[in-house]
Amino acid sequence: MTTLWGDLDARARGLATHLLRHAELEALAQAPDCAALAEALRRHGFPVEEGETEAAALELAVRRVAAARLRILARWSGVRAEALTVLFEDEDRRSLRALVRGAVQGAPAGARLAGLVPTPTLPERALRELAERTKPAAIAALLTAWRNPYGSALLPVASAAQPDLFRLELLVNRTFATRALRAARGVSLLAAYVRETIDLENAYTALVLATEGKDVTPRDAFLPGGERLSIAAFEVAAAAGDATEALRRLAASFAGTLVGRAFVACADDPARLEEAVLRARVRSLVHATRVAPLGPAPLLAYALRLRAETMDLQRIIWGVALAVPRAALSRDLVTV
Repeated sequence: MTTLWGDLDARARGLATHLLRHAELEALAQAPDCAALAEALRRHGFPVEEGETEAAALELAVRRVAAARLRILARWSGVRAEALTVLFEDEDRRSLRALVRGAVQGAPAGARLAGLVPTPTLPERALRELAERTKPAAIAALLTAWRNPYGSALLPVASAAQPDLFRLELLVNRTFATRALRAARGVSLLAAYVRETIDLENAYTALVLATEGKDVTPRDAFLPGGERLSIAAFEVAAAAGDATEALRRLAASFAGTLVGRAFVACADDPARLEEAVLRARVRSLVHATRVAPLGPAPLLAYALRLRAETMDLQRIIWGVALAVPRAALSRDLVTV
């Protein structure tokens, strides 16, 4: 049976009209202080209480808006929600990696929640409960009790006396990749998007192995299911020894794509890679939307644009709070 996307595409396009334009984000980045920024966010419809100026509260308002928009998409997805695993669980895996990292590092519960976007499967209350767990094993056990598929995947490694954070994050990524690939079968653009996501996760892992080194065999860290980055190219990049050379080697696997250009552009500044890749993927999906306007491309494009807006607003909020030069905040905007 052919999956129809027209109604969801229309909803995504409607939601996209509420995203802030680049110029509006630039204006927010010029706010002289958090009080002025709070007032500006209220004017843009973010639920910031009158008189609230704490950066953490402003960021929470931004995350709640992003969560509400994802809930709308989930509610309208109906039977197509499973096919969109890559959309909703992509946020979940980011949250779970951050929560596990915070538990391993002993970070305060509040700090672990910074930047996390609630989803229909891991709403705000669930994220708070997970953030209160002091051990990775407790996080995995709670997820298992909730019948969340990531719980049983994490539990064996999380239960070790000294859990290996790198392996835990790999398990989260591996679980996501397996589920997203299975769910996207039969929808060509979704499957291609999942394969690209896997390629990118492998690239990021190779970069970590090349620059930090880990007590792990590179082949064991590779996620199957990608399209462009082979296991051989992954191992070559992982053995590069420094970030610039690793990025050069990785870029070859993405040659001829906007993502590949992002790798080349960030060779001298790897810290910018994730943002540059996000911009490239948004541009690619906008093009795909023009080619196939009734497929899932508009949904995926909206989801990535929403992530970009959320990242930009979080950076602006904390940048204003910490008196970061305003020119730097404007320069680093992810929103295209």
